[in-house]
Amino acid sequence: MASTLLLHYDPASPGQATWSHVNNQGELTSRITSGSLDDAAPLAQHHKVIVLLDSSNVHLNHVQLPTSNRQKMLRAIPYALEEQLAEDIEDFHFVIGKTDPHYGTPVAGIRKDTIENLLDTFHQAGISIDAVIPDAICSPAAPNQWSVLFHAGKALIQFEALIGTVIDAANLPLLLQASLNKAENKPEKIAYFYLDGEEPGAVAEEIDTDIEAIKVAYNTQPLVVFCGELTRAKSLNLLQGQYKPRRKSSGNWYRWRLAASLAAVWLLLYAGIQIYDLSKLKAKNTELALQIEKIYKQSFPGSRRIVNPRVQMEQKLNELRGGGGPQGSQFLALLTESVSAIASQKDIEVQSIDFRNNRMDIGLTGTNLQSVETLNKQLNKNTNLTTEITSATSEKNIVKGNIRLQRSGS
Repeated sequence: MASTLLLHYDPASPGQATWSHVNNQGELTSRITSGSLDDAAPLAQHHKVIVLLDSSNVHLNHVQLPTSNRQKMLRAIPYALEEQLAEDIEDFHFVIGKTDPHYGTPVAGIRKDTIENLLDTFHQAGISIDAVIPDAICSPAAPNQWSVLFHAGKALIQFEALIGTVIDAANLPLLLQASLNKAENKPEKIAYFYLDGEEPGAVAEEIDTDIEAIKVAYNTQPLVVFCGELTRAKSLNLLQGQYKPRRKSSGNWYRWRLAASLAAVWLLLYAGIQIYDLSKLKAKNTELALQIEKIYKQSFPGSRRIVNPRVQMEQKLNELRGGGGPQGSQFLALLTESVSAIASQKDIEVQSIDFRNNRMDIGLTGTNLQSVETLNKQLNKNTNLTTEITSATSEKNIVKGNIRLQRSGS
């Protein structure tokens, strides 16, 4: 992926966001746009997606715990923050960042219904999210410096690395003063980031401190400020544990999966064709067996018990071959050469077979003259046979005919 789609999202305005693409160097690579998630969805295709969530919905803090085991820390954190949350800890989802030797372990907590609603909103818009990061920790951080970013009547405050909050801008002086009074390590500077042309009031002058104030103007949207801090802030990605996103399939795998699916469909079709062909062959075999039985009855009318006409036919032919000399062999040869062609003509029924002088006359009936001619042509395709229609008459929609066969050269 060449770039990441970065979206700034506030659940108070569901379905709306501000977005742009950012490269690996933390630089915006496309125009900042505000609109609906449906408008952003096409831009999310084939890109990693990071959502910067309004920190009003997130509890950010640091904790000191007597263990470095990550799983044990995650089990202990809800109880360590229980008094601060004043809500049922079972309703919260917690993530932790890398432990700092001075400040402890950064923690982010969010209500489970809030993160689930967010994921559902983006899913309905067709956007798969890779990371959700509280926006308050994306202000530029520097040693011994607090950061304040003004946006849409709010103030996003980052006190220390990955510790922050968001409040109404009007209440900023009171919160900063209270925080400075409690801080063990006061910052040397406080940086104020504001939209160009909307410089905040004399916040620094309202604070009883000699801490240096730095004012920085930004253009259009705070994404310009946030994008440079993503690498650091991603350690508090809210999509961990039960909300960890599934790995996306690469485009190559999609193409291979498509090819595999097509191959599977082809195999199913091929198997279906083979089954269909086998079914046709079985039907043809049944039809041929019926024709053999019919010919057997007509050829040997004295036979009363018919169990396996094919085997019985072979026995009778062997008798002919043994007792009939050349005549028996000729009859066997002509019958063998003609039976498949006769069986292939559904409109033809054999009525009699007469063999004499090395010739075989087949008396038959058909639905029309064309069926008799078709059988004659089919028999003539066999180069070992010479055939001719010796008679053909039509009576009451039934054609009676006779075809004479003999071996070629006889």
